[in-house]
Amino acid sequence: MIGTRRVAMRRSIGAIMLASAWAALIACDGGGGTSPDAETRPGGGASAVRESAGSPSTSPGASSAPVAPESRTAAPVRSFELTKDAREGTSADGTYVVRWEPVDGMIPDAEPFAIRCEVRRADGKALAKDVSVLADAEMPHHGHGMNLVPTVAPAGAGKFLATGMLLHMPGRWVIAIDVEEGGIAERTQWYVDIE
Repeated sequence: MIGTRRVAMRRSIGAIMLASAWAALIACDGGGGTSPDAETRPGGGASAVRESAGSPSTSPGASSAPVAPESRTAAPVRSFELTKDAREGTSADGTYVVRWEPVDGMIPDAEPFAIRCEVRRADGKALAKDVSVLADAEMPHHGHGMNLVPTVAPAGAGKFLATGMLLHMPGRWVIAIDVEEGGIAERTQWYVDIE
């Protein structure tokens, strides 16, 4: 129940944060900036990325950390297959098995990127038609998240594409995939170190 309330709070605060960030961007560059929906830019130097063994045992957004904005949902995209290098984890209550990987194979250095993810139920049942996925990342030791709000698009049969991810500084990040089905959300998360 607490997790469901936290997701609802994230959605409300996320809309406010997105509006504020967009207004600040327009004010800073006179309205000529790129939209938060802009496509991921190719190139950008690759960071050294290390994934820590195991998932974080507590929510990275504990009581003192700010609440991260929600992902937005986009139109469906073409399906894909994940590689053998995709990271895998089980959601907090064990309902879902989630796999993900960066589209270009590496997380770029302070550049927007996209991730592909695949969700399936651990009990083998089919996902509900109303299933939605949110992608997020935050730095628990710094108490902040990303500067962008990712957009998540369905890609058929439990697959999703999240664009607009941005790990804008070196350090330990927590990448989180929230799966919501029937009004109940569960989080799967991984530590990722950007050097």
